[in-house]
Amino acid sequence: MPSCTPTRAAFFSGKYPIRMGMQGEGIMGGEPRGLPLNVRILPEYLRDLGYSPKLIGKWHLGFHTRQHTPLHRGFDSFLGFYNSHIAYYDYKYSQGNMSGFDLHRGDVPAYDLQGQYATDLFTEEAVKIIDHHDPINPLYLQINHLGVHAPLEVPLDNFDLSEFAHIREPNRRNYAMMVTRLDESLGRIVASLGDKGLLKNSIIILMTDNGAPTIGKYRNSGSNWPLRGTKYTLYEGGVRGVAAIWSPRLHSMARVSNNIMHITDWLPTLYSAAGGNVDDLGEIDGINHWPHLHQGKEIPRETVLLNIDEVSKTEGAIHRRFKLVRGAYKRGYYDQYYGESGRNHEVPPYNYTLVHRSFVATAISAHLGDPMTQPSAMTHLREQASVLCRRKSTFSYCNETECLFDIVNDPCEATNIAKQYPKVVTELDLYLEKYGNVLVKQPRLPIDWMADPRRRNNTWEPWLNPEMTTHLYGYNAASGFSTWTIFIHIGMTLLIVTLKLFN
Repeated sequence: MPSCTPTRAAFFSGKYPIRMGMQGEGIMGGEPRGLPLNVRILPEYLRDLGYSPKLIGKWHLGFHTRQHTPLHRGFDSFLGFYNSHIAYYDYKYSQGNMSGFDLHRGDVPAYDLQGQYATDLFTEEAVKIIDHHDPINPLYLQINHLGVHAPLEVPLDNFDLSEFAHIREPNRRNYAMMVTRLDESLGRIVASLGDKGLLKNSIIILMTDNGAPTIGKYRNSGSNWPLRGTKYTLYEGGVRGVAAIWSPRLHSMARVSNNIMHITDWLPTLYSAAGGNVDDLGEIDGINHWPHLHQGKEIPRETVLLNIDEVSKTEGAIHRRFKLVRGAYKRGYYDQYYGESGRNHEVPPYNYTLVHRSFVATAISAHLGDPMTQPSAMTHLREQASVLCRRKSTFSYCNETECLFDIVNDPCEATNIAKQYPKVVTELDLYLEKYGNVLVKQPRLPIDWMADPRRRNNTWEPWLNPEMTTHLYGYNAASGFSTWTIFIHIGMTLLIVTLKLFN
């Protein structure tokens, strides 16, 4: 989805955010709203199956009441931050003229951890959880890394700077250093799973919540090249995420899939993989992909709602190769082509040896004896995963008229083919209208200055109880519905599921 909060709401609930009033921009510090308390989410379902769900890193689904925070939404433990991001060393977050500390262990501020690089801190926590986990019990570990969200802060320990000397642009160089630390984090966590004997029963998933914010607020010099748009938009650069999944349970390894999968699909997919019956999840929008991943069966997903945002007046949907987009966020400021290709003559050739020497590769090979992927196979996979299209100097704007794109043959969304396929446009219009009829409007509550961290030892903490949200704002914290009519005003996620022991 186009930004943080809607993506997380969809991931945890298996429902399109429009059903919960969560389809707009990310929750700001001091904004008294969150994922409705009457919505059951993934960790609660997994606990019913005997899992121990643990969360590290970013939450960003509301914390105005204690009941909206992770320990009260199904997680057994939490070390992380409530807001959209924090600084990497002092863990501070600022909103307007409010600023404060935002790192919590459970419900308690973790002042004692201040000064450690956030990526390393979260990695250490993950390793500790794995090391102390009883293998008899299944584990769900979700690590929402801060990296590489703005601000760009690099590790201050010794780095071999020559490794990044070919990157001339300073921010891109810092970005590469931060990504390198994320690579090391993943390697250490996989090695820890291997040391504990959990790898053979694990599903490891890496995903993103939205496209890179190459420009504008919270820009981090990430690139969606060659795709159009950035975070906040419904173009491919904003919503086409890359995910990777590894497990001995997969039907086919070392392959690239271009099947349509939506963020809502992870709830039923993971629940099914964990041994649950997806019928127990009730009415959700997500589709179970585990039969495909585990057994190679066909997937029923052909159509997906990208979003309907009644505030920004943007909406979009995909059916097979066709994608309909209507409207523009911030008058189309983010709708063009941005970012580096990473493919100029100064970039060193892809180094297969370094891949084989990586923490992840050596851990999997050492603990499971799996053979290394051969360079020829790596080359083939990279070619399959690459998007090939040339950026055009002219392209169709969709802020005044709706656009239909063929995202298979025109993945960079340059040519509006709405006039050539009026029937497809009509069908997608009706699809959007159907979901528009069930849309719950966004609360759009003002910043509550009672949330000012200066009132709580310069720390961001819950400041209301659910009853007060209804009394003060006409907003029901349980359902997410609001009677207000006054309108005032980027990271890697790693999921680890250690399954119940194989027979």
